[in-house]
Formats: sequence, structure tokens, C-alpha cells
Amino acid sequence: MHHLIFNQGDASESRIYYCAHYLAESLGLYAAQRLKVSFTTSESGGHTIQGGQVPAVLSREADLTLGGPMVVMKHYQQHGAELQCFCASVAANPWFLAAARPQPDFQLRDLCGKRVLDVGNVGTASLTFRWLLAQHGLLEDVSILPGSGNAEDDFATVATGEVDYALHAMHALAPAITRGQLASVTSLAGLCGRVPWSAYIARSDVLHEKAEAFAAFATATQQALAWIAQHDATRLAERVKPWYPDYRFAALVSGLAAYQQAQVFAPDSRIPRAEFDHFSQLLGAIGWLDPSQPVPYDALVTQAGAES
Repeated sequence: MHHLIFNQGDASESRIYYCAHYLAESLGLYAAQRLKVSFTTSESGGHTIQGGQVPAVLSREADLTLGGPMVVMKHYQQHGAELQCFCASVAANPWFLAAARPQPDFQLRDLCGKRVLDVGNVGTASLTFRWLLAQHGLLEDVSILPGSGNAEDDFATVATGEVDYALHAMHALAPAITRGQLASVTSLAGLCGRVPWSAYIARSDVLHEKAEAFAAFATATQQALAWIAQHDATRLAERVKPWYPDYRFAALVSGLAAYQQAQVFAPDSRIPRAEFDHFSQLLGAIGWLDPSQPVPYDALVTQAGAES
């Protein structure tokens, strides 16, 4: 029996689009691979490479974590190829725009002259939204307002029409949508193109030392991702609900369905080179990465278990 310690960051990191490993545990897929996964947390998470789960991996307190390959890319530019992504999780931008009322014919150009409240204030998500607007020549025509730090207050501001749109992940939006306070307008997934938004991450040397365990993890996670593609959101919510005890079931179903429809979940454990390169170019364009220092796919991505 192999054993891996999985540090998930703090509680805020356990978003509903990060459900593949919970599903794998629920379905007994890790156990079937003779693998025990111990889920741990950190006192702090964060949206940078200093987030609580990354130091835990670097210090070997944990074997793996889950986060954006942008963290691995940034770490490479600062410290070299110490970390690698080895298994896919989220294959598209999980952020959405919501408004007070449905807008079935919404086009991105409809944001011209409007106010968007960036409720999440998450660095790469905010910068990516600005990149998207710039790609469509809208950056100077849209007012982006910072969130207050209280999502419920911000959602109320949008619901009353004081601000036109809310920008946030569906994890945060789904409860407000299911209670009728807001309506989903569009996913940013298709608008930004396929990118490896989130992946499982480990130290390169630990990946080598525990190659069989990581291959087992990736194989089981790939099976979980396939299960997500083959079942509806209600079945999925029933399976992962124990890991979201304070999340209303109706909101869980609604949020997971939105992510399935937007094809946010990775189709399998592979991290395609073209999608990685597209993401690195995007991150260079928004200033997250130094565009003069390329981030090599071969040094930062390994496909543990992809052949299974």
C-alpha cells in the first residue's frame, strides 16, 4: 500500500471545482490502486507561490498539493524546476459573470460602458479578465471595481443594480444564484480558451522517489474525471457532498452543473503542451510571468499515470 500526504491549503482552497480527488476517494478509486491519500490543510492558503500549501510541499511536510500551474511557472522563474505539475484537474477558467437578471443573448461587447465588481479579487483571475477585455478592445470601456471583501454585500450590490455585473468563481456564485439573488450570465472558460488552470503539484525529486504512488494517484484521478464526464451533477453532488458540509445541496448541484456545461473539469489527467504554452503566454501578457524568460513544458510537466 502506497501513501501520499495531500496538503490542500486552507479551507478557502476547497472549492467545488476541486472535487475530482474527493470523488476518487468516495468511489474507492485510490484504494483500488492500493493507495492511501491523507488530506491535510494549512493555516493559510493564498493566491501566490507563498500560499500555505506550496511551502508544505517544498519542505516535504506534504507530498503534493493542488493549485495553478502558474505557481509552478512563477516558481521556475524564481528558483528553477523544483516543482512539477503531474496530473490535470481544471482545464479552463472557472470564473463567471453574474448579474441581477438573466441575459440569454449576452455578448462580451455588452460590457461596454458597464461596471463589473471583481468580488473575488484573486490575482491571476483578475488579471486574466483584464487580458480578455483587452483582446476584445474593451479594456478602456469597462469599469472594474474591487470587491469589498464581503461577497454577500457585493452580491447584494449587483442584485440591486448599483453595479452591473459580479465576477467570481461559480463556487461563490452558485448559492446566490440558487436563491434567486443573481443570474449566471456567462462562463469565461470558452472565452479564454483551454488552459490548465489547476493541476496537482509536487516536488520533482519526490515525484521520482514515489513514482508508483503518484502514478496510482493520477490513474485514480483520471478515472474520477471520466466519471464526472459520464454522470450528471446531481449524482456528482451526492458523491462529494460530505466534503462540502456547509454548502447547500441545491447550490452544489447548480454549481457543478455549470462547471460541467462549461467543460471546466479536465477530461483526463494529461496536461497538453499546447494548453500549457497558451497559458504561459497569457500569463506573460498579463504580467504574472516575465515574458523574456520562457517556462519550458518538458521541465515543468510530467504525465504520471497518463499511460494507464
